[in-house]
Amino acid sequence: MAESDFYPAGAYNDPDAPFNEKIIPLREFDIEAEFTMRKVVTVKTSDYIPEYDDENGRDCPNTENTDWHSAYDDNGHYTIIELLSELEEYVLEDMKTCSPNTGKGRALKRLLENCRGWTMEANFE
Repeated sequence: MAESDFYPAGAYNDPDAPFNEKIIPLREFDIEAEFTMRKVVTVKTSDYIPEYDDENGRDCPNTENTDWHSAYDDNGHYTIIELLSELEEYVLEDMKTCSPNTGKGRALKRLLENCRGWTMEANFE
């Protein structure tokens, strides 16, 4: 095969030519992804010390030792992990009536895989 049969003149030995680029295969890597999410919610609690502020002339509850985690739970709020668990249950139910070889079946499988494996660090202020 002569150089001019298939390549532009002078391109056959050019390492920068597109046909000489090395194809790097896809590989799987385990990574740790960390996301920060915040949400402001209203909770009701009696876990505080009533105090009166003489300077402002009003009640100012002392919440220094309030258990905000319990207040959050007691008011019916879900954590992200709990929401993912609920979503997982809905997806599993939906998968029972859906063929796995359809676009919806593949999307549900991907959704289910993405619901799993999360851990959470809670910080209540």
